[in-house]
Amino acid sequence: APSSSSSAGVNDGDRGEAASLVPPKLPKGEFRPKQSLGQNFLVDQNTIQRIVDKFGEDARRGGEAVDGLVELGPGPGALTQLLIATHGLSNFLCIEIDPRSVSLLRSSHPGLDVRHSDVLQVSYRDLKEEVVGGEGPGLAVVGNLPYYITSQILFAFCDAAHFGAVRSATVTMQLEVGQRLVADTRSRAYGILSVVFQVYAEGRMHFKIPNTVFYPKPKVTSCLMGLNFHSEEVLKGRLAGVRPEDLRVVLKACFRQRRKRVRNSLKKLLAARLGEAEAARVLGAGPVPDPPLEVRKRAEEGDAFAAGQALPVGWQDMRPEEITPPQFVEVTRA
Repeated sequence: APSSSSSAGVNDGDRGEAASLVPPKLPKGEFRPKQSLGQNFLVDQNTIQRIVDKFGEDARRGGEAVDGLVELGPGPGALTQLLIATHGLSNFLCIEIDPRSVSLLRSSHPGLDVRHSDVLQVSYRDLKEEVVGGEGPGLAVVGNLPYYITSQILFAFCDAAHFGAVRSATVTMQLEVGQRLVADTRSRAYGILSVVFQVYAEGRMHFKIPNTVFYPKPKVTSCLMGLNFHSEEVLKGRLAGVRPEDLRVVLKACFRQRRKRVRNSLKKLLAARLGEAEAARVLGAGPVPDPPLEVRKRAEEGDAFAAGQALPVGWQDMRPEEITPPQFVEVTRA
């Protein structure tokens, strides 16, 4: 996996050295990648340089300096050393579960803040308060994510965005997962991840990553994704009272059997929550409910997301892949 760093005075000499860095050698005999931790280490310097470059672009996209840098799962530090050379050590920390990596990073980079912790246990809200303070921008996250916990990490970023705790994430993942994040409606890749991340963030696939740049080689192609999360204020306006957990419950019910029509997918869920009579009313052929007044006002002011939230007539008979992310917010409200 990779590593991170932040924007403290880095001189030109340090930046000149960055181009000549090579991925760190693994200590022989004691540092075999652990399959149980999903470890596939980056070993190609060109790919590492491209990731660091794209991280800088994502972290600065909102106009902020590269500050509050957090690297998830740095492993032996292939990304870490280039991030330090590019951005410095100030307000930069790493989260690593493997004690071998923690020891190696602390000895290789004195002064680097390396936390021995599970990334799934991280409170980004607390971390942001500690690293950049309550009034500072959200964290800029970078990482070579283990395939088997990618979705859990991504959803944790969304939860953190409600508190302004994460502003950007530049992370590797399986190509198929990255395609889902940015998939259009009516496509095979469109699903839960597509809806959630198109509500919460602006996402882009920076480039595909072949398996040959990792050790050991995974059996799949990867990609680098860039995510810039919307502010607390924007998310509050988009959801307009819809609870995030309710949105995810509705999405799971709808996409569990994606060929079913929404009416059939939600019938059991709504009957359990509202009673059969109310569920029949909501899913019936009555008038389409209008979005809340605040959403309609934002639509009138030119907000493209709000303008797309109104449900079409007959939405109950559509399949989930036909319903857009803004419309799913209103399906949840209905």
